[in-house]
Amino acid sequence: MGISISFVDEDCNYKSLDLCCRPYMESDHSGANILVSIQKCLMPFDLIDFDQLHFVSDRGANLVRALRNYDTLFCYPHRLNNILKCAFFQSKSNKEQQTKTSTTLARTSLISNTTVTNEIDQENEDNAYSSSSTDDEDDKIEPTLPINNKLVNKKQVAIKTNDVNNNNQRKMKFEDLNLAAQEIIKTVTRCKKLVEFVKRSGCNKDIQSFGGVALQQSTVVRWLSLINLLESIVRSYKATKRVLINRKQQVKLKGIDEEVLKQIIRLLRPFKQVLKIIQTTNAPSLYMVLICTHMLRKTLSSFDELMNYHSPSSTNSSSDIENDIHEEIDITENEGIKVLRCTKDEHEQTYKYIRKRMSEIIKVNQEKDIQPPQKKIKIQQSFLQQYEDDSDPERCFDECDTSGSEDYAFITPKADELSRYLSMDIDKSSLTDNPLDFWRKNQSVFPILSKLARQMHCIPASSAAVERQFSGAGFVINERRTALDPEQVNNILFIRSMENIKLLK
Repeated sequence: MGISISFVDEDCNYKSLDLCCRPYMESDHSGANILVSIQKCLMPFDLIDFDQLHFVSDRGANLVRALRNYDTLFCYPHRLNNILKCAFFQSKSNKEQQTKTSTTLARTSLISNTTVTNEIDQENEDNAYSSSSTDDEDDKIEPTLPINNKLVNKKQVAIKTNDVNNNNQRKMKFEDLNLAAQEIIKTVTRCKKLVEFVKRSGCNKDIQSFGGVALQQSTVVRWLSLINLLESIVRSYKATKRVLINRKQQVKLKGIDEEVLKQIIRLLRPFKQVLKIIQTTNAPSLYMVLICTHMLRKTLSSFDELMNYHSPSSTNSSSDIENDIHEEIDITENEGIKVLRCTKDEHEQTYKYIRKRMSEIIKVNQEKDIQPPQKKIKIQQSFLQQYEDDSDPERCFDECDTSGSEDYAFITPKADELSRYLSMDIDKSSLTDNPLDFWRKNQSVFPILSKLARQMHCIPASSAAVERQFSGAGFVINERRTALDPEQVNNILFIRSMENIKLLK
């Protein structure tokens, strides 16, 4: 179990710490047990009130159940990885679905129609149950409204399930794809088998000796592993072919077309660049989610847009893409907290939410400023002092200020910090990649908004910090240190993260 924490200090500096990295020893992996383990890990740091925290995690079913009563965001790169996993039929559920489909088709040729109907009904019920209970299909977890369960006829359930499957492309079967799409997925499968053979037979050194690079394996849990695998094959295609010919294993390249691989890489490269940009752990990243999503939608909206993305005059490298995204950020900052390509209702909801959070901050500040009542000292007042008016004359004038008629009194509302921020002219040349730099300079102008900005920008968009923590643990536990106590590994990682914060100062 890995837990990291990110926060923004009073000087608007973003910091991240590795709090826990230890094996989960409980046999029960239920949500309640996971929540207890999280509480035990955070208790030494006095992080007891979970209502004051925001959690970021993947969409594992048990982890979702553990944190369902608290503010939880799901990892954005993990979400994109699930999209690619489903699109290329790389998840276990799709493979099981293909097996079940072929089994069902085999049964239909052997038994009568009435029996087939009953079996399909039973299979639909089993699939509906398994999809909601397995941890592997974490992408199926969606926020739902409470529904009253009623007894429904099995045939009606089967008909409704089939209608949903026809309308939902996520549940499309491999056999329903056109032949070109099937061939692309088969090509990806062949590439995986090729890399698996190269790793098992130790051919990577021979490939590197012929001028290529080592072929990289792909796993469904690593975000960039699929495109890295395909890129390594393209870069080492000729060297790999020579090595396989020398070993008389050229059949392993059968069905793998280099041009097809380049086309797949061209499709996946926007995802790779977005994932690289957003999985930073030393700066705010949550504000990039909407911008990256808009960029992906625009790039993948048509074939021409995808070609423009890869054209020499467009964004070819990661630095160019970052500059393009930061230009969009400048536009967003120049328009205040307005969100790109949002409707009027979405703007109103955003402003309403911000004002609600601002009122909560003001209320907390007022409670902190309240001092215990002091004992009153009786002072004898004169006869005239008893009837003096202690009210503020300017306040009295404001309250009595009307439009000229007592029936239609009008009090001019004072602009709050949000209104002043939205009407503020911001110099785009002074903006940096880090939005906290703006709030650091304007803390005195917007004390409430700057505090809200610190609370929002401390939330990361991904769980990359924990993934890097696991990688760091792999470097700590090497061949000569396999007997390290887990608690010592945890301490080493915590001290390392503390030292990294000192280096960033």
